[in-house]
Amino acid sequence: MLRGPNPECGGRGAAQGSDAGDGAERGSRGRDEAGGAPGRRWRSVTLDPRDLRVGASYESARGEARAAAVELRRRRRVDLGDLISVVFESRETLAAAVEESLRAERVEDPERVAGEAGRFGLLLPPEGGLAASLFLEVSDAAELASVLAELDGIAGSVHLEIDGSGCAATVLPLGAVTEEAAPVAYLRFALTGSQREAWVEGARVLLHVTHPRYAVSTELSDEQRAAIAADLVPVSPGRQR
Repeated sequence: MLRGPNPECGGRGAAQGSDAGDGAERGSRGRDEAGGAPGRRWRSVTLDPRDLRVGASYESARGEARAAAVELRRRRRVDLGDLISVVFESRETLAAAVEESLRAERVEDPERVAGEAGRFGLLLPPEGGLAASLFLEVSDAAELASVLAELDGIAGSVHLEIDGSGCAATVLPLGAVTEEAAPVAYLRFALTGSQREAWVEGARVLLHVTHPRYAVSTELSDEQRAAIAADLVPVSPGRQR
């Protein structure tokens, strides 16, 4: 089971499935859309288990690591009314989540660590795009089931608007939701080159939900937009975490 981030960091949950994009196409797109800068590439779309701290190594750093993770997710969380929140994931948010999961399950075996890294890696943003977890802010389990039924398909109504240009979410369902604060869907956004450029340059960005029973829009703050923009800029080799 893949456990998502601790509620202290914005939610927890189980995830299934992965994007079925063609590997060769992704590689070509990464080269073509990296701004034409030689030697620059998109951030890694995998979690390297060698970068994850486990056991005593993580325990000694946990206090500082948890505080940093909470702050990072705060800046990447967008509330859509009182009922829905969307957290834009990154290598850093997911690495923090998998380290906490490994600690909770007392896992230090290298093979199991690699397995967890692989599963969490399915949630990483696509090259040049964005990924997010969608949460229903419902604390009562009985009420959650009712809200899920009423808002069936709501993840498919989520879309970004970047400088007036729309970008619909692709939905990866998480299966049955039985836990408080569990994500109900995982979203991917395939931005165009012009949308990425506009975002990075400070254009207005809005997140919309247009479900028949729940419609709301939120404009991202400068802080939110800047934090998420880091995922949209190619990096030089050696500068990835």
